[in-house]
Amino acid sequence: MNIALRTAKIAEFCARNPWLILGTALMLSLLAGWATLQLPIHTSRQALLPQNTEVTQRFNAFLKNFGAASDLMVVLEGAPREELEAFADQLAVKLRQEPEIGQATSRLDMTFFLDHAYLLLPPDGLDKLAQLAKQPILPSGGLEANLSRALAWSKDHPSLGGTETDLQTAEASLNLTLFLLDEWQRWLSAETLPASLDWNRLLASHGASGMSDGYFASHDGRMLFLFVHPKNPSGDFQSLGPFVDKVKLVASALAEQAKIAGRVPPTLGLTGLPAIEYEEYVNIQKDVRMVTITSAGLVAALILLVVRSLRWAVLIFLPMGLGVLWSLGLALISVGHLTIITATLIAIMFGLGADYGIFTSSRIAEERRLGKPLVEAIGIGIGSSFIPVLTAGGASLLIFGALISVDFPGFAELGMVAATGVLMVLLSTWLVQPALYALLPPKLKALPAPAGNPPPRARNSRQAGRPKPIVLILTISIAIACAVFGGLKGLAIPFDYDVLAMLPVDSQAAYYQRRMVAESDYQSEVIIFTAKDMTEARRIHDEAGKFKTIAQVQSPTQLFPIDADERLGKAVDIGDSFARTDYLNQVAELSAAGLSAKSYTSLQALLENAPAILDEAQEQAFSAGHASLVESLEKIRERLSSISEKLAADGEQGRLRSESFLRALLSGADAGLKVIDGWQQAKSLTPEQLPPALRDRFFAADGSIAVYAFPAKTVYDPDNLAALIQDVYSISPEATGFPTTHQAFSKAVVDGFTRGTQLALALCLLWIMLVTRSMRGFTLAALPLLVGGGWMLGLMALSGIQYNYANIVALPLVIALAVDYGVWFSYRWNELKNLSPLQVSLTAGKAIGLAAGTTLAGLGAITLASYRGVSSLGLGITIGLLCCLAATFFVAPAIGQLLDSKRKP
Repeated sequence: MNIALRTAKIAEFCARNPWLILGTALMLSLLAGWATLQLPIHTSRQALLPQNTEVTQRFNAFLKNFGAASDLMVVLEGAPREELEAFADQLAVKLRQEPEIGQATSRLDMTFFLDHAYLLLPPDGLDKLAQLAKQPILPSGGLEANLSRALAWSKDHPSLGGTETDLQTAEASLNLTLFLLDEWQRWLSAETLPASLDWNRLLASHGASGMSDGYFASHDGRMLFLFVHPKNPSGDFQSLGPFVDKVKLVASALAEQAKIAGRVPPTLGLTGLPAIEYEEYVNIQKDVRMVTITSAGLVAALILLVVRSLRWAVLIFLPMGLGVLWSLGLALISVGHLTIITATLIAIMFGLGADYGIFTSSRIAEERRLGKPLVEAIGIGIGSSFIPVLTAGGASLLIFGALISVDFPGFAELGMVAATGVLMVLLSTWLVQPALYALLPPKLKALPAPAGNPPPRARNSRQAGRPKPIVLILTISIAIACAVFGGLKGLAIPFDYDVLAMLPVDSQAAYYQRRMVAESDYQSEVIIFTAKDMTEARRIHDEAGKFKTIAQVQSPTQLFPIDADERLGKAVDIGDSFARTDYLNQVAELSAAGLSAKSYTSLQALLENAPAILDEAQEQAFSAGHASLVESLEKIRERLSSISEKLAADGEQGRLRSESFLRALLSGADAGLKVIDGWQQAKSLTPEQLPPALRDRFFAADGSIAVYAFPAKTVYDPDNLAALIQDVYSISPEATGFPTTHQAFSKAVVDGFTRGTQLALALCLLWIMLVTRSMRGFTLAALPLLVGGGWMLGLMALSGIQYNYANIVALPLVIALAVDYGVWFSYRWNELKNLSPLQVSLTAGKAIGLAAGTTLAGLGAITLASYRGVSSLGLGITIGLLCCLAATFFVAPAIGQLLDSKRKP
């Protein structure tokens, strides 16, 4: 007994005992439903990475010691700097009170850093402070007398040469002068007097941009950043979701309070990896729900529209749905969980599973139309379609099974779950559909005219209309040539490594992340080094700071220099020395005296004499080959000229504003003197004495020390990432952080896609060859798939579509989905030998068209997704299916006629 007859007998048994079969299916479904409810969904990206690799193990080890590796970043902009700072401080305080928040940092504790500035200053800086304690701030006579002396010197000064000053010191002095002149000009031009000096611009010139008063800011100071650390470091959405939601809630409530108080609240934005993963998950979940509902509705509507029978829809949908449910239940045993990739299984099965039910039910209907009894028609229909359905389903199973072999767990688990899904849908179609068909046999349309031998005139007409062999050969050759061209073009389709490009067009996280990279030294994709002690941490900090691929390095090493004890002794001595001076009183007297009319006049005259002095300084700098000094001196000349013109135009108003600026400078000096005075009580610093935000960030419970390096360029460019990682691993092979895992993730995805797709195609073709057992059958079944796949790649390349982490699986999915069309056409071509090529095409084309329509409705709906990674997957699948469908309808008949030239016309 052959396999078709055995299958027919099993189908007849199911049709005669429908309640037994459906009762068993119900019990299995209840068990699978219970298992599905127990199935955890791992939403973290870490769940997609190979867990046995060194890069993943290093990252997991860091998470265990330090907690979350990436902060959520709250971006504030759109308000005056003073209001941004006040809002940032209030928000940080409120966030720290929430149970989901581990730490919220709006600024560094600058008081702490000032109190320990002796640890941060260069060694010669401490020596200069010690010398400063031995001389007054200004010679005797006050500001008026000293301005008079300066004016006299400017009129008749000795040569500027002969002063021993190194280039670095000269550049620092000129930068400070430029800063003070810019601030003076700001004081003169502002509509309202500034509250304080903008030290951020000075810090930026020394490579410490964005740190004015300890706040984390953009280069221009118009954006502030809060770093928010979650209490739970898990990347799963069960922890990530409440964390991000709480930050949003607290920030929105504080902004509303600002509105009620009559203030304009800053514009709020969230970015950083937690925000990106949050948006990713929320949008994918929303899209999956939308796609599932939309695809189910479209598939049902299409089936009802074509067959005009609710029973037909039930016969196709219910077995498919049961198969999907069973496969989800088995996933608890096979992989133990779902991920954001395998969770898309339902949408995939909607597109794939319906094909089998359409093919088998169409054959049963044909047998019924021939007058066979219902049970016998069911048996013959299932039995006769078993081989082609097994061929198509087996090919899909092997294609998904090939993905199991790849090293990237995201693809391997998708292959396992999808392969199980195909197998379960096949079993459900062969066992449950016969039982359903016996209980709910659809009404059939009126039988068409019997297909017999046409009258001679009609036969001659068709004979005359048969394409000539040269036309068939030309058609097939053009199709294959286009496919080859497309395949070659497809090899050059680039891979887009930018995760941000997959987020929705209006993604807030992507918008602010790109701005942070462009406008600040901060970004969420940070490199993390871990050191066993402070000596190693110092080495890492120093070496990392030398690479152009790294914009900024953060570590505690500057607070723990190797000569800390020596510095401490000097700081105590300096504090004692300054305490014995009269500096504080001198500053107070200068501030009280202000800028008198006489001093103001001398100041204006001094500004007028300055250009001649600058000319001489520029000549000397030029002669010495110091182009940078020449440029800085020219900028100073421009500032002095502008200030002089402004003072001349403003008169008394200029004097009052200049006096206000002078007092702001003296206020800063007063604060600095008081800090130095406090050094008298300086003690040795230990990690335990650090502010909690610093201690928790840099020191782990096991004593290891973290050093953070912010990349200078985006890590989503593969060339930038490769250069960065090369530099990073040259410093320490133990480095971790998102850039390292992202590189491993990218390599695993691309390698897995390449190897998995090649293996899937090879297994698919080998399977079709084994089952068809003839070159003609193999060619008819496989060539439409190959031609359509080539066309797909060519259209993608010509349209500028790039691969990304989501749509890269489109090609193997298209192979699994579209293999059905050629297989079914080949089977029907060989079976309907008494029909003409046109009649075969029409008969097979109805089932193929309906199958393709349901697949396009099921998976084509993905193109509507807001998450661009998912929508690009839908676009790729839609292009591929349409290409394979066109190849089946137009190329396959030409191949059939060419290979079977003796077939009746």
